[in-house]
Amino acid sequence: MRIWHQSVTELDALPQYAASLSRRFADVASQGTEVVLHGVPSGTYGSSSPAQALAYPTERHRIADLVLRQVEQAEREGFDAVMIASFAEPALREARAALDIPVTSMTESALFAACSVASQVGIVTIGLAGVSMLQEGVARHQLNSRVAAVVGLEPTLTEFDLQNAFKKPDVVRASFERACRTAIDAGADVIIPGEGVLNELAVHLGIQEVDSVGVLDAIAVTVLHTEMLVQAYRKAGLRTGRRWGYPRVPADVRRALDTPRALPAT
Repeated sequence: MRIWHQSVTELDALPQYAASLSRRFADVASQGTEVVLHGVPSGTYGSSSPAQALAYPTERHRIADLVLRQVEQAEREGFDAVMIASFAEPALREARAALDIPVTSMTESALFAACSVASQVGIVTIGLAGVSMLQEGVARHQLNSRVAAVVGLEPTLTEFDLQNAFKKPDVVRASFERACRTAIDAGADVIIPGEGVLNELAVHLGIQEVDSVGVLDAIAVTVLHTEMLVQAYRKAGLRTGRRWGYPRVPADVRRALDTPRALPAT
């Protein structure tokens, strides 16, 4: 099984994160499963960070177009599934409408797994912009009643701050645990680190629980969920819903869209 991992970070700008992901996939994925890392091209965010850029709807739309073009390549190259490894979920609906192979997202996979073990979920992300984006995601998946709180780290960090924290993690550990306790006080019985680099840092630090509340490994869960969906497609008749949620463009409509409109005679 081959899974196309699609990050919205410039992985070459985050080498510690990319190396951590490679090690984790080797540990987590089942025997015979290959998870192939893909990021967005260098320079996608200029001197900004993904977290800063994705706070804005216009930038999310730009990145979604880029991600869709990349993941369409996965099916052409014979991959068995696509894993959109971003809590922003860029182009998730469009990718499912475009591809026949399963497409998962870190937000959806982590939320579904968390809801399987707790009645109330807490999500910790890296700042206020992430809080708003994740609240939108929770609403999109119609899970508002299952999420007790979405909490941002204080002070707000970027992916580059977290990358540096792989070498000096103590300050981030304290901030992360404070945010977890805020979510726990609101009723959360499981915590999702709601940002990819933050999740890897929590795993790197060995944080599996805070005050007896489990901290879910969102990246590992998404890999395992993706593997399960591939098997369900192969063996259980599971298919993407084409009638309402993720309709594909019919062949006749595609032909019409690709045919230039004739200009009226003058």
